[in-house]
Amino acid sequence: MNKKLIHNNNLHISKTEIELPLSKSISNRLSMIYAINSWAVDNFVFSNADDSVLLNKLLNDIRINEQKDLQEEAMIIDCKNAGTVFRFLTAFLSTQKQDYVLTGSQRMLKRPIDNLVDSLVEMGANIQYQEEEGFPPLIISSAHWQFNEVNIDISQSSQFASALLMVLPTISNNIKVNLQGKLTSLPYIKMTLKLMSEYGINYSFEGNAIQIKGKYQKSNKLINIENDWSSASYWYELLALKGQGQILLRDLTLESIQGDAALVSIYEKLGVKSYSHPKGVLIIVEGKKATEININFNKIPDLAPAIIVSCAALGIKSNFTGLQNLNLKESRRIDVLQSELRKLGFDLRRISDDEYSLNTKEISSNLDFSNVKIDPYNDHRMAMAFAPMAIIGKRITIESSEAVNKSYPFFWDEMEKVL
Repeated sequence: MNKKLIHNNNLHISKTEIELPLSKSISNRLSMIYAINSWAVDNFVFSNADDSVLLNKLLNDIRINEQKDLQEEAMIIDCKNAGTVFRFLTAFLSTQKQDYVLTGSQRMLKRPIDNLVDSLVEMGANIQYQEEEGFPPLIISSAHWQFNEVNIDISQSSQFASALLMVLPTISNNIKVNLQGKLTSLPYIKMTLKLMSEYGINYSFEGNAIQIKGKYQKSNKLINIENDWSSASYWYELLALKGQGQILLRDLTLESIQGDAALVSIYEKLGVKSYSHPKGVLIIVEGKKATEININFNKIPDLAPAIIVSCAALGIKSNFTGLQNLNLKESRRIDVLQSELRKLGFDLRRISDDEYSLNTKEISSNLDFSNVKIDPYNDHRMAMAFAPMAIIGKRITIESSEAVNKSYPFFWDEMEKVL
């Protein structure tokens, strides 16, 4: 287990240029669209985040396996701790001819998959639970599709809908998808539809219903994968905590299909403004920060770690909602935020299942985290969100620092630019 010690005594944020990873959300969806259609990836440059590398490797393994005669034994597909990979492959493998066992890490085996499986089975997919009902591993065999429209409960994850939507054009050229349950992370579903439309799929999205028509058509236009707005959140956080300076986020764009570009408006309330720049997005500490703030994370759950830690460090009295699914992520994120913030003297308090308050008590202005070890529970977003805390607490130690490889493999290299 690697550890990272972050010092604040020589932070020099003037106009540092920071490199961001490619969006793995966009990259993974394009990988799926290409694999679903058996298209060669040609000149695409995909994200080098662990999740994306794993997905492309598994898709290639499946492609090779599908070219064989029917096998006597099911092929084991290990998604490790990559929830996106597991969900996307659950739908994809249902459209294949061979038999598969889809599994993952111990943490993955505790992440529910029943809402997606239920929808696929109702459509004619052949999926069984190998162990506990509702959870991985899954045994997946060739399907016998028979359905008129699709119902999918996305209260656990919007990725269930994205997984279904991407495979549906290979099964039907005109189908209605009804979203059910509490609608979460809708910008990610809209991203999926936008990318599908680049390859010949027409869609309408009204209320809770999505209508998709057409068949995939390979485009000669090369789609550039945007840099990742989720990863930008840690630099907004760092600048907000420093309280001065500016950072240029290279090759980021304010005109983005990523819902996490909501960072711009949120961090403006925390004293950081964003400006379009020929090289990307320039963020500058300007203006006053709010003394109180209310944020609903329903549409932007991946931003919760950086923003909640920012508000704690800045002493902003905060109320957070839309956090109901955070404990279904790579770690039990809301539990981790509570436990690790508590080590630093902050109180993230549960009001209800979906509401938390922060900084309801006065925070000391003389903080020292030199002897504090933050355990991110092998969660990339937890590791990155707590790193900037060194700015207000002299230094801080982040355990399991290699967890950042999941989405931002060179994060610590970029952090050294400001150390």
